[in-house]
Amino acid sequence: MTGTEISNYRILEKLGEGGMGVVYKAVDVNLERTVAIKALNTQLTGNPELEQRFRAEARAQANLNHTNLATLYALVIEDGKPWMVMEYIEGETFDHMVQRRGPIPALEAIPLFRQALLGIGYAHRMGIIHRDIKPSNMMLNQQGIVKVMDFGIAKVLGGRGMTKTGTQMGTAFYMSPEQVLNKGVDIRSDIYSLGVTLYEMLTANVPFGGDSDYQIMADHVNTAPPLPTRFYPYIPAGVQNAVLKALEKSPDARFQTVEEFGAALEHPDSFGVNPVVPAVVPAVAAVSAEAPVRPAVPVVAAAAAARPQSSFWTLEKKIIAAGLAFALLLVGAWAALRPKPKPIGTGLQTIAGNSGTSIPSSDATLKVLKEGGPPPLPNNQGAKNPGSSGSSGLSGKEVAPPPVSSQLTIPAGTPLMVRMIDSIDTSRDRAGQSFAASIDSPVVVRGHVVVARGANARVLLASSSQAGHIEGRSAVSLRLISVSIHGVAYPVRSSSFMKQGSSRGKRSAAIIGGGAAVGAAIGGIFGRKRGAAEGAVAGAGAGTGAQLMTKAEAVTIPSETRIDFILHSPIVLAR
Repeated sequence: MTGTEISNYRILEKLGEGGMGVVYKAVDVNLERTVAIKALNTQLTGNPELEQRFRAEARAQANLNHTNLATLYALVIEDGKPWMVMEYIEGETFDHMVQRRGPIPALEAIPLFRQALLGIGYAHRMGIIHRDIKPSNMMLNQQGIVKVMDFGIAKVLGGRGMTKTGTQMGTAFYMSPEQVLNKGVDIRSDIYSLGVTLYEMLTANVPFGGDSDYQIMADHVNTAPPLPTRFYPYIPAGVQNAVLKALEKSPDARFQTVEEFGAALEHPDSFGVNPVVPAVVPAVAAVSAEAPVRPAVPVVAAAAAARPQSSFWTLEKKIIAAGLAFALLLVGAWAALRPKPKPIGTGLQTIAGNSGTSIPSSDATLKVLKEGGPPPLPNNQGAKNPGSSGSSGLSGKEVAPPPVSSQLTIPAGTPLMVRMIDSIDTSRDRAGQSFAASIDSPVVVRGHVVVARGANARVLLASSSQAGHIEGRSAVSLRLISVSIHGVAYPVRSSSFMKQGSSRGKRSAAIIGGGAAVGAAIGGIFGRKRGAAEGAVAGAGAGTGAQLMTKAEAVTIPSETRIDFILHSPIVLAR
């Protein structure tokens, strides 16, 4: 096929072959653009049902337009045969990444996996089930973007199934129990396959790796998966719990959407770690059958009926209100004059001048280095035969990252712009937590791109301060603590990024002043001049009390926020 022209596309080479199709690298001679062209295997041509499925695949995929999905450019009919012209992706599949590196630390694997979730979630919302999710169908391109490929057996939700009798949909290692049992599948089947994919990324093992497809499929239906920490002990408990929930045998027990799966991975520290305490149902007293049942009388209504009617501003109430107002004013004065609150938590420092192996000075950065190191595998149980995955082959040539010269150093003072992947909210997040980000602008040293755009990074919530009840501003301080360069996580020291919330003092003045005005108006109505003064004092005290009982607004930093940091110490790149 090399050199053959199909419409305005010239075949350059064969990239790969799967169960249904063969994929070629080609060039669009009109646009001078490299593309991938997928066609039916020669053994399947002439089968009307399979050609109908191929055309349905193209129609389904033509409606998908998302950054994290491979793009379909055109459907070409040449000599009665359909050819799909698709985006050519050059990079490395998750499958090849695991074979090359072994287990991928959670701090690096989860941001990549969550990109895949975004693409698959979009397809689900468009009514498309992938049905063949596996690491070889997910690729990290050279720009750091994950692309989900090969919707070759995709099925429109609610559409008529086109599965041929005896045709196995999916790959045995990643099939859901309902696929094995030939039951109807929905998006939760994709969630199961996603759970197997993340399991393999984190452990370099699949949960079920029997000697035959029959044994593997039987284990999917009947056997509980081994804990991922059996193969790689450094997986956080919350991440492990999320993976196991995705691998539940019953679809009803899994995550019901990929968005739920992604939310659990965004904040895994608390997912499934703290048991939920069931609510206690109050006991109901038995009623004797012989006792007469009387209609219930509301307690509030009965008490109101028993109270004598009187004027609202009685002498007793005025004395009590004045006393409460005086007490509240004293509390408000104390709150306004007390020292400003100190930040919650302290900044975490890392040692300067690292080479990728420096000892961190805090538990937070220790975790970054600990999870970035090469993991020893306790055993090889459940290991997958690399040649048996059945990759569909839309990936192009898999390219390993180029070596980095031992002479290169990123000097202190270098600016690093990052884009937040996780969001930060001081109402739920605390000082000492770290959050996923990516490098938004490449770093060039002596003509070499040493940190590519899209490289993984970690940002630390170094400190968080809460505004006073009466005045002050809430604030957060962020620092860059880790950058992944060619698969190695380097701890860094950087400048701090500060963000403040709205002023609490302006809100306090408005509420206290408004309370005084309302109190004066009400007091003037009932007690004239003297009542207006007393009402103003009471209203101001009530406003002060309201401020004392509420908190300042949380400081939030949404995902996609771009932040500039400056290196405070150089990064010496390891050989």
